[in-house]
Amino acid sequence: METGNRVKENVGRIQVGAYGMGNFACQLSFTMVNMYLAYFYTDVFGLSAAAVATLLLVAKVWDGINDPMMGALMDKTYTRVGGYRTYMIAGAVALVVFTILTFSVPGFGDSGKLFYAYVTYIGLGMAYTVMNVPFNALPSRMTDNPKRLNQLFASSMWAGGLGSTVLGMCTMPLILMLGNGVQEAGYQKTAIVYAVVSLPMVLLMVRLCKENPDIAKAKEITAAKEGEKGTSFFGFIKSIFTNKNLLCVYVYMFCAMFSQIGRASTAFYYYMFCVGNMAWASVLMSVSGLVGLVLIPFVPALIGKYGKKKVVIVSQIIQIIGLIMMFAGPYTNIPYTIAANLVYGLGGGYSACVGAMIVDALDNYEYRTGVRNDGVAFAFNGLMTKISAAIAGSIGLMVMAAFGYTNGADLTERALTGINTGVNIVPLVAAAAAIVPMLLFDLNEEKMTVIRQTLKERRETVLKGQ
Repeated sequence: METGNRVKENVGRIQVGAYGMGNFACQLSFTMVNMYLAYFYTDVFGLSAAAVATLLLVAKVWDGINDPMMGALMDKTYTRVGGYRTYMIAGAVALVVFTILTFSVPGFGDSGKLFYAYVTYIGLGMAYTVMNVPFNALPSRMTDNPKRLNQLFASSMWAGGLGSTVLGMCTMPLILMLGNGVQEAGYQKTAIVYAVVSLPMVLLMVRLCKENPDIAKAKEITAAKEGEKGTSFFGFIKSIFTNKNLLCVYVYMFCAMFSQIGRASTAFYYYMFCVGNMAWASVLMSVSGLVGLVLIPFVPALIGKYGKKKVVIVSQIIQIIGLIMMFAGPYTNIPYTIAANLVYGLGGGYSACVGAMIVDALDNYEYRTGVRNDGVAFAFNGLMTKISAAIAGSIGLMVMAAFGYTNGADLTERALTGINTGVNIVPLVAAAAAIVPMLLFDLNEEKMTVIRQTLKERRETVLKGQ
């Protein structure tokens, strides 16, 4: 697919929009699980809180293990419809099935129900991995145009945020309406509705967002020539841990997600006890996310003018300012707290840069070594997010407990300070730490232009030699 001496660009506005639609569809399962599964298992399914905690921990550990395995498998798979898209189709179908099964209550005894929960929830996590790891890496196989890459990742982030917001607003009303007073039926039917909506969206996305055959074929030939150096287990590991810029992105993502997820998982305590206004709690918790939805479409233009590294660092500084405002108060003043959340939300644009920075690091590594493992790289990025998510909320709760917070007890001034510290200062420290790896990231737009031109010429030479 060449015009003269150039690879034809096959990514336009339709593909950018379709790629975002794919993440919107994924959120219909992912966000429902994150928001409602723990309550469903304890209060609807009938498991004890201890059993649920163990189940979630075991599933998270296995989830962390199989992500890199999925990435390695992807990087060795090339088919007529594209290696990544093949897995996305299979994963999307499996995700629909396991989402419905996970939110269904079987007529088993306690032991049987616990076994059923393990099988269906772990199956759900594996289906999501098969769908999501190749989805996140797909842009690197669609185009080598940096502008289009930025647009694809920004579209995904925006649509994913919209999906989470829509689901948060619609899920409980749907459960109540479809269940007609029976929670078991409400959860199952809601899962079925989301499945019916999401599967056609994912399949349409896969149809429209095709892997560029020239880019995919050139990488396949290069991987074959590299042999064990590029595709063995140790080759995969080496390609991760000898890529300095990729490691910088991983450390950044760990710290940034620790900050964001840690605050999100404990923010309710802050609005309930420190702000002390339950009527405004849901509004205050959604303000920053809505600001992010407005901001993300402008991120590609900001990247084009200032570069990804500067956008990310400034975003972190803005988030730190917002956290300082929330910690310092007067947080019982609702207009002030709204303003603090608005500032915090303005720092949310960084998420649209991360995928493109991973591609930069991969391009630079391929330029230097000839080895490239997109699937493994994006899988490890997902692993960093999952690890940080697993521990972030618990750290905030531990800080609150250290200051004397006890559920149901009268809150002392010291306990309120602990809540404020756990919810705002712990994320602030993590947000500040996230700036350090970005300072060490040494790829800029000018350097990447030269690298990508060289890689394009190499790939064209490889294809002509076949």
